[in-house]
Amino acid sequence: MALLHQFRMAKGTVTYRSKFLQSDTYKANSAKNRIVMSEFGTLAIPDPCKNVFERFMSRFELPGKAAAMTDNTNVNYVRYKGDYYLCTETNFMNKVDIETLEKTEKVDWSKFIAVNGATAHPHYDPDGTAYNMGNSFGPFGFSYKVIRVPPEKVDLEETIHGAQVICSIAPTEKGKPSYYHSFGMTRNYIIFIEQPLKMNLWKIATSKIRGKAFSDGISWEPQCNTRFHVVDKHTGQLLPGRYYSKPFVAFHHINAFEDQGCVIIDLCCQDNGRILEVYQLQNLRKAGEELDQTTQCEDSENEDLYDDLLPLNEH
Repeated sequence: MALLHQFRMAKGTVTYRSKFLQSDTYKANSAKNRIVMSEFGTLAIPDPCKNVFERFMSRFELPGKAAAMTDNTNVNYVRYKGDYYLCTETNFMNKVDIETLEKTEKVDWSKFIAVNGATAHPHYDPDGTAYNMGNSFGPFGFSYKVIRVPPEKVDLEETIHGAQVICSIAPTEKGKPSYYHSFGMTRNYIIFIEQPLKMNLWKIATSKIRGKAFSDGISWEPQCNTRFHVVDKHTGQLLPGRYYSKPFVAFHHINAFEDQGCVIIDLCCQDNGRILEVYQLQNLRKAGEELDQTTQCEDSENEDLYDDLLPLNEH
């Protein structure tokens, strides 16, 4: 569950306090004393008070219902129009008072623009205009969305009013879009990386029925190359060129900037997407020799990646 931390520095001293975000998910889990809302890597625990048939039928609740989507926004603090929000990768954000750590409002992206979720890592122009990457899926298929949120409020009660989708990008492989966690931005461009970490939409939609977490629907497919999409922030148009690299997986963009007519991107990436298995709970709990065996593969794979990059640095 999302835990908020606060540090105060005044008169040579530092004080600290923390508070669990009072999300609807947190309250539901606390009331039942178990996980009742599925998360990215955690399947909800069936109600032990129900009989076998009732527990089986509970798997067939529609995954698209608003009530069935977690609002446990435990990834990042972000800022829109001067207000602070806690967010994750679902359609929900929680507006918070950073002085009291109290939740003040639950905001649903889908009530403002046609997206089913957005990343927890937006970027900002100097004037406060925010950009983010979202997605939409439905009867007309899946698409990636570039979102723009204006910097100022027209009314004090506003949240993300005025948000716009400025560009839609179709996935290279219909029905199996890429998972992404962040994106890059320069003065003039949005850089979206479509990587071979694929989401099987059917598996994700049926995860509860199959007794699996959402992450079971994500797979590493190194037979596909990594594709870079570059969008002009001012026009919302995709640049016509196609840019590819060898397969890799990246969660976080470190930096992006323009230099002498080129876009330069810094990434923290791995050349083997199966390394994500290290972050599964059963592997995080390993210690000693078991941990050494888990990370040995990771180290050897990283060496290959660095060997490929070093000659570029020499030039």
